[in-house]
Amino acid sequence: MKDTDLFIELCGDILKTDIFKSMKQYNHHGEIDTHFHSVYVAYTVMELCKGRNLPLKRIVEVSLLHDFYLYDWHFEKHEQMHVWYHPKKAVENIKKYGMLELNKEEEDMVLRHMFPLYPLPPNSAAGWALTLADKYCANADYIKTSKKFIPVYNEINRKVEKL
Repeated sequence: MKDTDLFIELCGDILKTDIFKSMKQYNHHGEIDTHFHSVYVAYTVMELCKGRNLPLKRIVEVSLLHDFYLYDWHFEKHEQMHVWYHPKKAVENIKKYGMLELNKEEEDMVLRHMFPLYPLPPNSAAGWALTLADKYCANADYIKTSKKFIPVYNEINRKVEKL
């Protein structure tokens, strides 16, 4: 099975929702939108975790929603800085929109993915995979090397449109 097919098998139900697709309107890192970044992170997490004794579907789904905060942080400000606020807002939105029923470990993955900026590190292998993938992909977004993921991203989007 192709990796893009596996990815869609794992999280296609989320990818095809209008609310998840709406993340394309929110600028995230430089020229990268939140949708692209989230798919890139979740795909990277899949690559890190496949073949291990971990619940791959759930890890990829949670990773896909790690930045599900649904606002442009460059313009919409909150009492807390975005770096601390957005993981809480993502968990709130995951619940609000019925995307997933998060268990404690999964909620922890989202809440702590900003370590070391968030004071507590993730407390699971899946949490560390998400945190490390997020740092890798965010840096790739800023230094413009994430463009190498564009063909994969486009292939995923084409296949999702056929679901």
